Amino acid sequence: MSANTENKQSLYVFLLTLGGLCLGVGVLHLIWSFGWPEGTFNSDFRSIGFSGIDNIAFLPTADWSIPLVVLGAILMIFANAIAWRFTDGY
Repeated sequence: MSANTENKQSLYVFLLTLGGLCLGVGVLHLIWSFGWPEGTFNSDFRSIGFSGIDNIAFLPTADWSIPLVVLGAILMIFANAIAWRFTDGY
């Protein structure tokens, strides 16, 4: 195995791991990315009216959770493209 192939394999493992971590953390924090800024989600219907759909907005967590999901997906797709080259197209 040449040194170039080992470098590509270690790059693949690094990108796949980093992409998986970014995607996982982003998806976990998407739960807290939507709601209304005044309080916890679905806690008090009287303060927002019967339907609070109009008041749902992006919370500050969305500023970094959505980009983490996108970055993680891109890194994993790129890592898969690198791994695909090792098989010479199967």
